[in-house]
Amino acid sequence: MSMQLDMFAAEPSTEPSTKSDLVGLAITLPQPCPRCSGHDAVIGTGRGLHRASIMCVCGRHLGWMSTVTFNFIAETVRRFGRPSEPICVNRKPPSTTAEVKSSSPLK
Repeated sequence: MSMQLDMFAAEPSTEPSTKSDLVGLAITLPQPCPRCSGHDAVIGTGRGLHRASIMCVCGRHLGWMSTVTFNFIAETVRRFGRPSEPICVNRKPPSTTAEVKSSSPLK
């Protein structure tokens, strides 16, 4: 039976595909933290559909990292290794434009 198990041994993955591979990675944000006014943060654990959280160094949750940003950082770390200095992450400001809806009836 042990020979059969050895035939299907899992190969170790070299990709940082798991959420925990980026946890603790230092990032710098353009907006200050509402609690401490600092710009330094770290990538935190994800929850549910969120790949990762953004945590201030003071411990305050600052939001969720987008999947696009998470995937970009994960691919960069995979190709070049974990950086020794913080990564500058720009956050997209919330949209202030309202969607225009037509008042004409559909035909």
